[in-house]
Amino acid sequence: MSYEKHTFFTPLVETKTKHLNTTKHYHLVMTIRQAIIGVHHKGCWGSESTVPFPSISMKEVGPIDVQKEDDYVRLTATWNVTFEHKETFLAYLDSLDQYKMIEDIRLIRLENQYALLKVTWKNKDSSYARVFNQKCLFVSPVTQEQGYEKYTIITEDPKEVRNILEKLECIGEVKLFSIGKLEHEENKFKLTSKQMNALVLAMSHGYYEWPKHANLNDIAEISGINRRTLQENLRRAETKVFKQMKTELMQGGIANV
Repeated sequence: MSYEKHTFFTPLVETKTKHLNTTKHYHLVMTIRQAIIGVHHKGCWGSESTVPFPSISMKEVGPIDVQKEDDYVRLTATWNVTFEHKETFLAYLDSLDQYKMIEDIRLIRLENQYALLKVTWKNKDSSYARVFNQKCLFVSPVTQEQGYEKYTIITEDPKEVRNILEKLECIGEVKLFSIGKLEHEENKFKLTSKQMNALVLAMSHGYYEWPKHANLNDIAEISGINRRTLQENLRRAETKVFKQMKTELMQGGIANV
């Protein structure tokens, strides 16, 4: 592979693989890693449109709807768009007319440095499916900026990051923006890893926003987790969190105000 991020990433994978072959319980002690990866999806409006507008940043709000047709996929997503000047955004919005793959654009809200945009488009291939189908956890909304679709994932096996990079190469230039240990703060709520994952997924996809940006069915479909399992882990996480918050509020005297 030609891109330089693999220059430092591959030795990491090779080192871990050697340990995997010699250490029977390696998987149990393995460090969880977080990676931010990006792809310049050739011909796709999301990647191409942000190149001439470097101050534009679009972050996915809620789930992306992906519908498979005979020879293409139709995608619908809502984007939180940030920018420095409203004039820049309006120029960016006008530039989207050149992309024939876009079927519908709806400007839901526009402020001085913020806009909410809903876009429906079709493409021959979907980068989302290539990321979601891997053995890793997708923990942050998709971001479109400076020519790249960016994904933040966590995994116990660094090889999965390399697998994603390899699968994305066929649709465009791939870049590994960062990779490192997933830093955890003290788990004062005593959540299990599955409960923590369920809570992170719910928060990152706007489950607790008003109105909700995604329901449990949406999150389960995106993450590939059984809905009932997701619901059970989330409810147990909520119980622990709320119980601890109640204790802290009581100790602080807030409940007696």
